[in-house]
Amino acid sequence: MKRWRWWNYLAALILTFALVEAFVLLIGSSILYTMPDQIQIDSRDFRKVEYQGLALDPTAVYKKQIQVYHVTKEFGSASMGGLGMVVTALASAQQKSRTQKVNVVMPYYSMLDKIPGIGIKLYTPLPLEIKDNRGRTQNMVFTVHKFKFAVPQKPSDFVTDKRAITPVTVWLIGPGDTYPFDRAFQSKNVQEIYSTPSGLPAEWKDLYFSKAVAAFIQHQNKNDDISLFATAVTRMIDVVHVHGATNALVLHYLQQSIDKGAMGEEPPALIYTLHDYLDELQYSNEIVNVQKFMDRRVHSEDDEEDMFLQMDGISPYCHGHRMFTSAMGIDLADAVTFVSKSMAKDIVEGRLDFYLKELVLGSVLNQAEKNLFVGITNGVDFGNLNPWTMAALREHDLSFPSNEFVGQEEQEILALQNAPAANGDDEQDTDVPAAAVGSSHSTIRSAKEAAKHFLYTNGLLTEQDLTRPLVLFVGRFQYNKGLEFFTTASTAVKENGGRLIIMGQPNNFPLRSITNLERLFKGTVTVISDTKTQDDWGVYYRAAADFLLVPSLTESFGLIAAEGLLFGSTVISSGVGGLSEFLVDRPNEADERQQLEKAEAEKERQFMPLDQRQQLEETPREERYNSYLFDPFANDSHSQLTKAIGDAITEWKRFQRRPEEHEEFLIRLVNSAKAMGWDRPGGPVDQYRALYEIALNAIGFNSQSL
Repeated sequence: MKRWRWWNYLAALILTFALVEAFVLLIGSSILYTMPDQIQIDSRDFRKVEYQGLALDPTAVYKKQIQVYHVTKEFGSASMGGLGMVVTALASAQQKSRTQKVNVVMPYYSMLDKIPGIGIKLYTPLPLEIKDNRGRTQNMVFTVHKFKFAVPQKPSDFVTDKRAITPVTVWLIGPGDTYPFDRAFQSKNVQEIYSTPSGLPAEWKDLYFSKAVAAFIQHQNKNDDISLFATAVTRMIDVVHVHGATNALVLHYLQQSIDKGAMGEEPPALIYTLHDYLDELQYSNEIVNVQKFMDRRVHSEDDEEDMFLQMDGISPYCHGHRMFTSAMGIDLADAVTFVSKSMAKDIVEGRLDFYLKELVLGSVLNQAEKNLFVGITNGVDFGNLNPWTMAALREHDLSFPSNEFVGQEEQEILALQNAPAANGDDEQDTDVPAAAVGSSHSTIRSAKEAAKHFLYTNGLLTEQDLTRPLVLFVGRFQYNKGLEFFTTASTAVKENGGRLIIMGQPNNFPLRSITNLERLFKGTVTVISDTKTQDDWGVYYRAAADFLLVPSLTESFGLIAAEGLLFGSTVISSGVGGLSEFLVDRPNEADERQQLEKAEAEKERQFMPLDQRQQLEETPREERYNSYLFDPFANDSHSQLTKAIGDAITEWKRFQRRPEEHEEFLIRLVNSAKAMGWDRPGGPVDQYRALYEIALNAIGFNSQSL
């Protein structure tokens, strides 16, 4: 056998290298060939439209209830974030108003079966058509279940209307009977409601839910047992209110049914609410996945022509290989809302620039020109997170006291809750002594001091912290929450002798950058990022906090800030977006934003009732402010934040020498939060009811005339 020389080895090496290169080139080419095209969205300028807004008619009388179906991914116990809290509070407040009969349509998450006493019952099976992997029609059956959601009640709900408040009917869209849709909505707990089991793509699950909801609503509109308008019209459902971009395709499927005449002679009005102008705009589906859930059009029997007609209907919303659903929801709805009046106005009039606005702004402006894009600022529901009624606070005698200025309603609720135990029977006695169910503290100030001492005795604060102002941040660790200001805030808090607690959930902002603050500002900053500690101790930090830090760059509403006010915490904030609707900065004549706000208030005052207009005119800023604001986009934003924190803590130190004045200020903070209830006169419930009427009028129906 001939012995190999060095050049033989070199040739073999070169040959092997060439084969590897050829293989890599082949695989790389295949991958590049199969990769979808890049998504390109061209920047463009938009016209400006004058925002008209929603004008309420205080003399309006609605003779009949209207039946509303809310479509949502979250509700009640299956609420993971702000969406669920908002829809639950809105539906409850609408039901309590008794002008609307409220229903909710949501996924049948398996975790709901673990909730005791919920009473889920089978309603009906329904058929559904999708396409298989070869484009052939595939028939499946899904089930709809239902349960009754008891609306939280308080004594004031019955002052002007003694009628009972009926529960909200919740309709649950169950899994299909065909793989992989038989695996839809599996979740062990609320944290898993958006997770997807193996074999079922997340987009398929969303698309399946949207199409199944539309099939169910079509069924209900033709087969509901009880029609509120049976003697006049055939409509069974008056309004379908769709929440969020993940559900926007419900409107597409419903509109197809309406076009085919499958929704009866009187189809419902369609409402779409955009809850977030950042994340929702980015939501999209692969076009190939959308095609899987398309219905055959009656215009053609040819599969290719039929698909062309289908694509023609959704092509305005397709970019590259994906379809973005927000603009579709805006276009197909009879009326569209955003969750902040001030931000809706800024969007329409061109003052708010935001990522991917090119996807939706044209659609928004089209609706705004018809006055069908309106901002309805969310209310605040303090039923669960409340310093008077929370069991965790009452257990350790840390709840807030009730007096002639604040807390009386909560006291009545506690009395009703404790009456059966006090009497030993089922009769409720509202005359339970306050001491039996209330707080031993005479002031909010003393309750907050007790909360600090409680944290100290449990090793969560130091003895020095008992006499230092406590600044608290609560929220997700993400860029748009203004975390870039944390170092400046930590420095300012330290220089002014304060204590900063940063409590939140990891997200897209580097966690190490936040945890390093503990090392850099030892003794001043504590970071709490684990869920268990927040669950166990979060409410006590809220009760103890003197200030709430909200440096957000964007904020659709600002629920955390509103909750801070309820807990007697002055807000140190950027005041952006929806925050500007309820945060009032300390007086500063040199602040251009305050002068602009004053001019805007003068313009809007003409639309207010006389009593409200007089109240605003008589109340100077010195008696209304509840926050210390800075401009996060100014060149000197960091120095503005430093000054805001310095001013806030200086005022706190002054209050320590004037306890009675401090208590008055704390009561002001609490009352500014409580003024944002969902059911306040002229508030969100009244505004949505008026918008529903506008949408119904647009499709030829008026409940006032019945």
